[in-house]
Amino acid sequence: MDNTCLGLSSAINKFWHALFISFTSLLFFSSSALADHWHSNAYIADSFIKIALPDNALNKVSGIKKWQQPIYYKIQHNIADQALHERLVALHFSQLTAITGLKIQAADSRHPANLTVVLTSEQHYQRDIGHYFQLSNNATITNLARQLGAATLFTRQNGSIQQAAVVIPTDRARAEAKLLSSLSEMLTQVVGLSYRSLEVSPSILNKISHNDFLSGLDYLLLKLLYDKRVKSGISAQQAKKIVDDIIIETDFQQYIQQADLTVKQQGLYPLLN
Repeated sequence: MDNTCLGLSSAINKFWHALFISFTSLLFFSSSALADHWHSNAYIADSFIKIALPDNALNKVSGIKKWQQPIYYKIQHNIADQALHERLVALHFSQLTAITGLKIQAADSRHPANLTVVLTSEQHYQRDIGHYFQLSNNATITNLARQLGAATLFTRQNGSIQQAAVVIPTDRARAEAKLLSSLSEMLTQVVGLSYRSLEVSPSILNKISHNDFLSGLDYLLLKLLYDKRVKSGISAQQAKKIVDDIIIETDFQQYIQQADLTVKQQGLYPLLN
């Protein structure tokens, strides 16, 4: 009897052990598949359309928006910690340059600013949005100020960005432990990835995600936006066809595999070490 019981117990143990291994394997492969969902060609293309193109009819200029000239930025300090803020902005812009090939540098006497980064206080947030965004509608200003940071683009009819402005209430951002994430998001929006989407993840442009810095997917979307074949002003339909062709190329497939590692070696990421 004891032997029989031991045999039955052994069989039961083997059954549960096999079941446990199968279940944990399923969880592992499911989580791996979920983690890498953004490696899909179709997901990358769809994400690009959602993030880079207008999603409503109120936009005066439709189509892709991107810079076709160097960016010369100035930082308007309306709050303390100037040295820290300048370092953070410069680090993020250095990463955007590495990814896109855009020339981004501080304005000087020979190169007037075409991008103004306003680091302000919560007290003056709405005032600065109205001034630097050239807005007079109080309802629009109030609505923008609900977000932790706001950005605007001034474009030509062909979608090329001529000027831009960012306003961030850094005291509020610090209080919410989101200074780095708000800088990352706003400074990325002004190069042309201007729209948020809850359907694009992982991304700093997904406001419910936990990405404080550029993700591997953001890296790929920036690569697509500043591919020379993606012209400013083209429609979603035109962009989709071009982007689909770019994504299947060998070089871009290598970008996909290396994106997560590459993006974490640049910009604000080293501050975590």
